Amino acid sequence: MEREIKIFCPKRKCGKCKRLVSRVEEALAISGLPLKIEIVDSLDQMIKYPTWILPTLVINGKVAARGYVPSVKMIVSKLTENKSIL
Repeated sequence: MEREIKIFCPKRKCGKCKRLVSRVEEALAISGLPLKIEIVDSLDQMIKYPTWILPTLVINGKVAARGYVPSVKMIVSKLTENKSIL
């Protein structure tokens, strides 16, 4: 399985994007997973995923949230739900 976190947001980061990055960083600290966050602002990359709503959080190749900033608890849950195969 691909181990990755991607955040899709426009080149000019809005408040939602900044909050999402902050919450993902906090969730990573809580979960203890050594993953890096990739900020994707290229349209060519975005069209590879089923989203047109930003920001979008993609964890291990699956869309975890679109158009809103999920709670840290929800992000930790998504990060650790398949921890045994990470």
